[in-house]
Amino acid sequence: MRLPAAALLAALLALPGAARADDSWGLSLQLLWGVSRYDVGGLQAGIASQGADMLQDSASMTGALGLLRLGALDLGILYEGGQISGTADSMVLTPEVGFALPIGDMLRLDLLGELGGHQISNVTTSSGGVDYSQASAVWLPYVGVRPMLTLRLPVGPVKAIGSLAAFARWDLVKKDVSMPPTTGTSSDLPYQLGGTTFGLSVGVGIEF
Repeated sequence: MRLPAAALLAALLALPGAARADDSWGLSLQLLWGVSRYDVGGLQAGIASQGADMLQDSASMTGALGLLRLGALDLGILYEGGQISGTADSMVLTPEVGFALPIGDMLRLDLLGELGGHQISNVTTSSGGVDYSQASAVWLPYVGVRPMLTLRLPVGPVKAIGSLAAFARWDLVKKDVSMPPTTGTSSDLPYQLGGTTFGLSVGVGIEF
Protein backbone atom coordinates (compact mmCIF):
# COMPACT_ATOMS: atom_id res chain seq x y z
CA MET A 1 0.00 0.00 0.00
CA ARG A 2 2.90 2.33 0.66
CA LEU A 3 4.13 2.17 -2.94
CA PRO A 4 0.82 3.25 -4.60
CA ALA A 5 0.40 5.99 -1.99
CA ALA A 6 3.92 7.31 -2.65
CA ALA A 7 3.31 7.22 -6.42
CA LEU A 8 0.02 9.11 -6.00
CA LEU A 9 1.71 11.74 -3.83
CA ALA A 10 4.49 12.17 -6.40
CA ALA A 11 1.93 12.58 -9.19
CA LEU A 12 0.02 15.22 -7.23
CA LEU A 13 3.22 17.13 -6.50
CA ALA A 14 4.13 17.02 -10.20
CA LEU A 15 0.83 18.50 -11.39
CA PRO A 16 1.75 22.20 -10.96
CA GLY A 17 5.01 21.70 -12.82
CA ALA A 18 3.23 19.80 -15.59
CA ALA A 19 0.66 22.55 -15.90
CA ARG A 20 3.41 25.14 -16.18
CA ALA A 21 5.16 23.03 -18.83
CA ASP A 22 1.94 22.70 -20.81
CA ASP A 23 1.50 26.49 -20.65
CA SER A 24 5.03 27.22 -21.86
CA TRP A 25 3.75 27.51 -25.43
CA GLY A 26 0.45 28.13 -27.21
CA LEU A 27 -1.11 28.90 -30.57
CA SER A 28 -3.97 31.41 -30.60
CA LEU A 29 -6.31 32.28 -33.48
CA GLN A 30 -8.51 35.39 -33.24
CA LEU A 31 -11.04 37.35 -35.24
CA LEU A 32 -10.74 41.12 -34.79
CA TRP A 33 -13.11 44.09 -34.93
CA GLY A 34 -12.26 47.71 -34.23
CA VAL A 35 -11.95 51.31 -35.30
CA SER A 36 -8.98 53.15 -36.76
CA ARG A 37 -8.12 56.65 -37.86
CA TYR A 38 -5.77 57.74 -40.60
CA ASP A 39 -3.92 60.98 -39.88
CA VAL A 40 -4.56 63.36 -42.76
CA GLY A 41 -1.17 64.95 -42.10
CA GLY A 42 0.26 61.99 -43.98
CA LEU A 43 -2.02 62.39 -46.99
CA GLN A 44 -1.34 65.79 -48.55
CA ALA A 45 -3.21 66.93 -51.62
CA GLY A 46 -1.48 68.54 -54.54
CA ILE A 47 -3.71 71.55 -53.89
CA ALA A 48 -3.58 72.82 -50.30
CA SER A 49 -7.35 72.94 -49.84
CA GLN A 50 -7.93 69.51 -51.37
CA GLY A 51 -8.39 66.43 -49.21
CA ALA A 52 -8.65 68.34 -45.93
CA ASP A 53 -10.99 65.76 -44.44
CA MET A 54 -10.82 62.90 -46.93
CA LEU A 55 -8.91 60.42 -44.76
CA GLN A 56 -9.47 61.98 -41.36
CA ASP A 57 -12.61 60.30 -40.02
CA SER A 58 -12.52 57.10 -38.01
CA ALA A 59 -13.43 53.90 -39.83
CA SER A 60 -14.42 50.38 -38.85
CA MET A 61 -12.09 47.49 -39.56
CA THR A 62 -12.10 43.69 -39.39
CA GLY A 63 -9.24 41.24 -39.41
CA ALA A 64 -7.59 38.12 -38.05
CA LEU A 65 -4.54 37.38 -35.90
CA GLY A 66 -2.59 34.17 -35.52
CA LEU A 67 -0.06 34.20 -32.66
CA LEU A 68 2.42 31.50 -31.66
CA ARG A 69 3.75 31.89 -28.11
CA LEU A 70 7.03 30.17 -27.23
CA GLY A 71 7.62 30.92 -23.57
CA ALA A 72 7.92 34.70 -23.42
CA LEU A 73 8.37 35.08 -27.20
CA ASP A 74 5.41 35.97 -29.46
CA LEU A 75 5.48 35.29 -33.21
CA GLY A 76 2.47 35.86 -35.44
CA ILE A 77 0.81 37.32 -38.50
CA LEU A 78 -1.95 39.93 -38.71
CA TYR A 79 -4.43 40.94 -41.41
CA GLU A 80 -6.74 43.97 -41.14
CA GLY A 81 -8.97 45.61 -43.71
CA GLY A 82 -11.49 48.42 -43.79
CA GLN A 83 -12.75 51.52 -45.52
CA ILE A 84 -11.48 54.99 -44.66
CA SER A 85 -14.28 57.56 -44.49
CA GLY A 86 -16.04 55.98 -47.49
CA THR A 87 -13.44 57.38 -49.89
CA ALA A 88 -10.57 54.89 -49.78
CA ASP A 89 -9.83 51.30 -48.79
CA SER A 90 -7.08 50.35 -46.35
CA MET A 91 -5.50 46.94 -45.80
CA VAL A 92 -2.65 45.84 -43.53
CA LEU A 93 -0.64 42.61 -43.67
CA THR A 94 2.22 42.22 -41.22
CA PRO A 95 4.23 39.79 -39.12
CA GLU A 96 4.06 40.29 -35.35
CA VAL A 97 7.01 39.90 -32.97
CA GLY A 98 7.02 40.63 -29.26
CA PHE A 99 6.94 39.47 -25.67
CA ALA A 100 4.26 37.80 -23.55
CA LEU A 101 4.00 38.96 -19.94
CA PRO A 102 1.66 36.84 -17.75
CA ILE A 103 -0.57 38.68 -15.27
CA GLY A 104 -1.90 35.95 -13.01
CA ASP A 105 -3.30 32.70 -14.40
CA MET A 106 -5.83 34.09 -16.88
CA LEU A 107 -4.48 37.45 -18.07
CA ARG A 108 -1.52 38.13 -20.34
CA LEU A 109 -0.03 41.30 -21.77
CA ASP A 110 1.40 40.87 -25.28
CA LEU A 111 3.76 43.67 -26.32
CA LEU A 112 3.92 43.34 -30.11
CA GLY A 113 5.86 45.13 -32.81
CA GLU A 114 4.91 45.27 -36.50
CA LEU A 115 6.96 45.70 -39.67
CA GLY A 116 4.66 45.12 -42.62
CA GLY A 117 2.79 46.53 -45.59
CA HIS A 118 -0.04 49.06 -45.70
CA GLN A 119 -2.15 49.19 -48.86
CA ILE A 120 -4.31 52.20 -49.75
CA SER A 121 -6.59 51.89 -52.76
CA ASN A 122 -9.71 53.31 -54.41
CA VAL A 123 -9.04 56.92 -53.44
CA THR A 124 -11.78 59.10 -54.96
CA THR A 125 -12.53 62.79 -54.76
CA SER A 126 -13.84 65.75 -56.73
CA SER A 127 -12.75 69.35 -57.24
CA GLY A 128 -14.65 72.20 -58.84
CA GLY A 129 -17.41 69.85 -60.00
CA VAL A 130 -14.92 67.50 -61.67
CA ASP A 131 -14.89 63.88 -60.53
CA TYR A 132 -11.54 62.12 -60.34
CA SER A 133 -11.10 58.41 -60.91
CA GLN A 134 -9.84 56.02 -58.25
CA ALA A 135 -6.14 55.83 -57.55
CA SER A 136 -4.42 52.53 -58.17
CA ALA A 137 -3.49 50.44 -55.12
CA VAL A 138 -0.36 51.67 -53.36
CA TRP A 139 1.68 49.56 -50.92
CA LEU A 140 3.59 51.41 -48.19
CA PRO A 141 6.01 49.74 -45.75
CA TYR A 142 5.36 50.71 -42.15
CA VAL A 143 6.37 50.09 -38.54
CA GLY A 144 3.92 49.82 -35.67
CA VAL A 145 3.33 48.88 -32.04
CA ARG A 146 0.45 46.84 -30.65
CA PRO A 147 0.09 46.31 -26.88
CA MET A 148 -2.64 43.71 -26.33
CA LEU A 149 -4.34 42.48 -23.14
CA THR A 150 -5.55 38.89 -23.47
CA LEU A 151 -8.03 37.03 -21.25
CA ARG A 152 -7.70 33.21 -21.35
CA LEU A 153 -10.46 30.95 -19.99
CA PRO A 154 -10.00 27.15 -19.97
CA VAL A 155 -12.72 25.33 -21.93
CA GLY A 156 -11.96 21.61 -22.05
CA PRO A 157 -8.63 20.98 -23.80
CA VAL A 158 -8.38 24.55 -25.18
CA LYS A 159 -8.76 28.10 -23.92
CA ALA A 160 -11.35 30.63 -25.05
CA ILE A 161 -9.67 34.00 -25.39
CA GLY A 162 -10.73 37.61 -25.66
CA SER A 163 -8.41 40.54 -26.32
CA LEU A 164 -8.30 44.31 -26.25
CA ALA A 165 -5.52 46.03 -28.20
CA ALA A 166 -4.40 49.54 -29.05
CA PHE A 167 -2.18 50.14 -32.07
CA ALA A 168 -0.22 52.86 -33.83
CA ARG A 169 1.45 52.62 -37.25
CA TRP A 170 3.76 54.90 -39.18
CA ASP A 171 4.23 54.62 -42.96
CA LEU A 172 7.96 54.68 -43.71
CA VAL A 173 7.72 56.28 -47.15
CA LYS A 174 5.45 58.57 -49.12
CA LYS A 175 4.30 57.83 -52.66
CA ASP A 176 2.79 60.13 -55.25
CA VAL A 177 -0.24 59.02 -57.23
CA SER A 178 -1.94 60.85 -60.07
CA MET A 179 -5.73 60.80 -60.40
CA PRO A 180 -7.00 61.59 -63.91
CA PRO A 181 -10.45 63.23 -64.11
CA THR A 182 -13.45 61.18 -65.21
CA THR A 183 -15.49 64.27 -66.13
CA GLY A 184 -14.64 67.77 -67.34
CA THR A 185 -11.36 68.93 -68.78
CA SER A 186 -9.27 69.50 -65.64
CA SER A 187 -5.75 68.14 -65.43
CA ASP A 188 -4.66 65.21 -63.27
CA LEU A 189 -4.90 65.71 -59.51
CA PRO A 190 -1.69 64.64 -57.71
CA TYR A 191 -1.83 63.07 -54.26
CA GLN A 192 0.91 62.04 -51.85
CA LEU A 193 0.11 58.91 -49.84
CA GLY A 194 1.76 58.08 -46.53
CA GLY A 195 0.85 58.87 -42.92
CA THR A 196 -0.07 57.54 -39.50
CA THR A 197 -2.81 55.11 -38.42
CA PHE A 198 -3.98 54.51 -34.85
CA GLY A 199 -6.93 52.76 -33.27
CA LEU A 200 -8.44 50.12 -30.98
CA SER A 201 -9.57 46.57 -31.62
CA VAL A 202 -11.23 43.68 -29.75
CA GLY A 203 -10.77 40.03 -30.57
CA VAL A 204 -12.27 36.64 -29.79
CA GLY A 205 -10.83 33.21 -30.52
CA ILE A 206 -9.26 30.08 -29.14
CA GLU A 207 -5.83 29.06 -27.90
CA PHE A 208 -4.39 25.58 -28.24
